[in-house]
Amino acid sequence: MAAIRSAQVVRCPPSWLLLRVETSDGEVGWGEAIGDLHEEVEAALEAVCEKIVGREVEQIERLRQELLYGRFWRDGPVLNTVAAAVEMALWDLHGKALGAPIHELLGGKVRDRVLVYRNLWGNNPDEFASSARAALAEGLTAMKVSPAGPTAGVVSDSDLAPMVEVMSAVRTAVSPEVKVAVDLHGRCSPSAARRAIALLAPLDPWFVEEPMLPGSAEAMAEFRELKVSQPIAIATGERLLNRRSALDHLFPTPAVDILQPDVSLLGIRDTFAVGLAAEAAQVHLAPHCPYGPIQSAASLQIAAACPSHIAQEVQSLGGAGLPGGQAGGGWSWSFELLEKPFEVVDGHVEVRSGSDNAGLGITVCEERIAEFAEQWNPHPPSMWATPDGARAEW
Repeated sequence: MAAIRSAQVVRCPPSWLLLRVETSDGEVGWGEAIGDLHEEVEAALEAVCEKIVGREVEQIERLRQELLYGRFWRDGPVLNTVAAAVEMALWDLHGKALGAPIHELLGGKVRDRVLVYRNLWGNNPDEFASSARAALAEGLTAMKVSPAGPTAGVVSDSDLAPMVEVMSAVRTAVSPEVKVAVDLHGRCSPSAARRAIALLAPLDPWFVEEPMLPGSAEAMAEFRELKVSQPIAIATGERLLNRRSALDHLFPTPAVDILQPDVSLLGIRDTFAVGLAAEAAQVHLAPHCPYGPIQSAASLQIAAACPSHIAQEVQSLGGAGLPGGQAGGGWSWSFELLEKPFEVVDGHVEVRSGSDNAGLGITVCEERIAEFAEQWNPHPPSMWATPDGARAEW
């Protein structure tokens, strides 16, 4: 069995934390942590790199169990993303050792191509509309817009008019066949979310993501009520930290129509397991994926093998560096991180199969990361306020 010879954290512009794991036989596997909480996550990754040297690559689940549960304190975005990044790199190496893509090790592909969508960027309706047209030019047939600004707990229709104007501009810029999801990013209270969805419904949203904050039994009750009281599909899941919290949204009665766990938090094994459970609950899987192409590659492996998967969010299909997504525009990266970026054809990305696409099915251009290292620029989270100066959800 191959052993881990070295593990190191790699800062990849613009703000992605990658994990490079090399085996005793010289093979390299890649993982990716969440692209937030940079100081905390990077320090935790560095500590784990020292601990996993010498461990056998094939014992993916044993090592994952130790990282998640081998201590008194458990759970949280930092601990969980570290375990997920390590697991991702080991799955990549295990697939390469067997000469098979990860989806073949999960039972084989259930689809030949995966519907993908990306976020639109803008500061006003015209910029969001331009970004939608850019997405169409990139071959996308599905996209997502985040039109909500700082939102008070109790609102009137006029308070929500700006978000309706953004969605209206996007819908006007694309044909009726184009799928346009709306991400409210947890910025609304339950009452504001109900009012917002009623106003957005005539514009035919594909689904509405995070209409309110998840995370409690009371929130799930609100989600369930919203799910059954109107016809628009409801989605949530990117803030869920573990498999149990995801399953709570499925059983005994589904709280949402679409579940969106993040593979860089739950890991490949548990994200796939949640997808299988979602199938039983007649809920769809659409993993959260706003970071780099290594996370995209891992998510696409799950998409290929999971029957409940409906669409895959992507931020980058191969590019890296600044500026990334631009207001009013599309993807614009400084360099290609992957030797062979994923390509969008008719809104879909083809499932790559065969031994040439073993593991995650990607080859990372490591030398380019060093070449553009000066573009590393992790940014602090946005801090929003309502007109009275109180903190607002971002």
